[in-house]
Amino acid sequence: MANSKFKLGSIENPVKFEDQDYKSLRDASLKSGSLFCDTTFLADQSSIGMPEDPNPDNEVTWLRPKEICDNAVFVEGTTGTTDICQGQLGNCWLLAALSCLTMHPKLFAKVVPSEQRLTDGYAGIFHFRFWQYGEWVEVVVDDRLPVRAGRLLFSYSRSKNEFWSALVEKAYAKLMGYYSSLKGGNISEGMEDFTGGIAYSQLVSAYKPPVLWRQLTAALSRGTLLSCFIQAKTWREIGTVTPEGLVRGHAYAITDTDKVLKDSTEVLLVRLRNPWGFVEYRGPWSDKCKDWEKIDKAEIERLELKKVEDGEFWIAVEAFSSFFDLVELCSVKPDSLSSSTDPAASWSLTEYEGSWVPGCSAGGSRRYRRSFWKNPHFQLSLTAADVEKEEDEEDEEDDDDEDDAKAGGAALSAAAQKQKEKGKKCTLLVELMQRDRRSQRKVRFLYIAFHIYKVENHVGSLNQAFFSSRKPVGRSGKYQGMRGVYKRVLLEPGNYVIVPSTYRPNQPGDFFLRIYAKTGNTLGHEEFTCSTNFLMTVMSNPPLPEDQIRVDNWFDQEDASDDRLDAAAFMRLVNSVLEKDYHLPLETCRQLVLGQDTKGKARLDRTQALKLVTSLRNLQSTFLEHDEDSSGTMSPFELTEALNASGIECDSEVVKVLWERFGSGEIHLPFHGFVSCVTRLRALHELYESESPEQKKQGLNTWLLRLLAL
Repeated sequence: MANSKFKLGSIENPVKFEDQDYKSLRDASLKSGSLFCDTTFLADQSSIGMPEDPNPDNEVTWLRPKEICDNAVFVEGTTGTTDICQGQLGNCWLLAALSCLTMHPKLFAKVVPSEQRLTDGYAGIFHFRFWQYGEWVEVVVDDRLPVRAGRLLFSYSRSKNEFWSALVEKAYAKLMGYYSSLKGGNISEGMEDFTGGIAYSQLVSAYKPPVLWRQLTAALSRGTLLSCFIQAKTWREIGTVTPEGLVRGHAYAITDTDKVLKDSTEVLLVRLRNPWGFVEYRGPWSDKCKDWEKIDKAEIERLELKKVEDGEFWIAVEAFSSFFDLVELCSVKPDSLSSSTDPAASWSLTEYEGSWVPGCSAGGSRRYRRSFWKNPHFQLSLTAADVEKEEDEEDEEDDDDEDDAKAGGAALSAAAQKQKEKGKKCTLLVELMQRDRRSQRKVRFLYIAFHIYKVENHVGSLNQAFFSSRKPVGRSGKYQGMRGVYKRVLLEPGNYVIVPSTYRPNQPGDFFLRIYAKTGNTLGHEEFTCSTNFLMTVMSNPPLPEDQIRVDNWFDQEDASDDRLDAAAFMRLVNSVLEKDYHLPLETCRQLVLGQDTKGKARLDRTQALKLVTSLRNLQSTFLEHDEDSSGTMSPFELTEALNASGIECDSEVVKVLWERFGSGEIHLPFHGFVSCVTRLRALHELYESESPEQKKQGLNTWLLRLLAL
């Protein structure tokens, strides 16, 4: 295949969504003479994802472009920022990003392959490419579009016979699950999915108008996608129009900057686009403002001023600064995200995928100190042949740290202060994204953040004590309910761990973490001396006198001919010793019996029974101690600590498999499950110790993970 030389997931060899191959499907349709109909994204209400309107006057039909317009075309002339108009779907964030994309032909061609037409070779099928968490994905759609009362229901072009934007919207809706999944969002999502770049936000109020204008101008010259936003104070304000003609809670694309002379005074201008395709700014320097009468006609032509209601308009930067709250930027190349002026700078990229599993690896924020350490963490080694001196960005107060708040929001840890003094840093660009949240019926982003800890001269596991005794040397800032959080971080060479987390514990979710480092720095995952391994201490407690008496009495009572107890008899013995709520079922007792050397008889002698009774009483005490809410069950967070107290220290991957094996997917583990965990781990440890050196080469953790699932 022609694409085999390219990595799967690259723009040249994208992942095929739903395993649909565009060329094969198109050729099959052309050969059969029938137009393509997509069976994976049906032309009915299920793809819209909203209840059907019972009013027959609002019936939705699905038509192909040539059924809507006789002279339908995919693209009329060239694409531009005014091609896209928002329909009856609250996805201005997506369309604003798409407007920005039209200004960059090379980027646009990545998303919208240029060979597509509604004429030659037309088969009713189109394909588009979107970036998704480190990979480019190709999405195939047919061209049946939802129509109501003769008009496209959703996105449309100002040129009524042009359909590329409506088809891009359909492909993106298919990728996300439904059209309704596109309701509400941040422009950064769309900009990242159209480019693979990193998007971040910037407060307008942080800069004086001339400085802001220079920054916007420089960003546009670097190919950065820009958009802006007016914050709505309440949900009722969203979509309302200000006296100046600006829409609150609405995304605008920033399409250009320029300057003109008025009465010998330089006026700095910003050009914006409202995705609605109408409703424009009515203040100074708007399309029909008299200010333009004092500007040379050649300048007006150069600026391509159009006095039509197309959603695009100019605004002075001072007015822009007073009306708008936030600018969102998406840089395709990391260079524009760093303050370094080195034109030869290049970057290496490291990517990770992970999950927050409730009760297991969803530890919540630093506010939840007993569980924060259970969050996934990624070890990084950073060495630099060429470090640079840069000013630290202002560090945000970490709103999940109660101790910091009590201390008046102390900004940085002692380690970070030392870094400032030294001044020599390596630049990291870190972004944490939560995956696939839009594919759910109701879009709801978790509040997420990441923290970075220095691992220096630390021996032992990265456990609760480690994270409780240290403060992060870098972090994304306050927890935000957005798809992604980003931060430029300056760090000394050394070993670190990055901990992504949700604000509250036990919130399920998948995430994608990407880290850029300047080439010359070695950025990678390494096993430090502090990495957690499986450790076991065989704890032998002498039997209590009352246990000896109880076991002897039980054996005498059973009157077994060979002075041994089978699993059922042992169950009765154990449950007479343990508290009622912690009785063991027969299967667990059978497991305990088979774990002993019974010479093939599956029956316990007095010594073995006494040993197990003592062990179970100790395990019950441990369980009670770590069952903090006295529920009679424990979470995986509590399980880890209880295992440690029992002499077994496991890493998070082993605990996950244990939970799947003995917790049956439930959020709480009963006492008999805890007993099974300990029994299985001890038996496997003994088995591993008896293995040959050749078998042990894979390491204990790998060996355990393979056998625990059996």
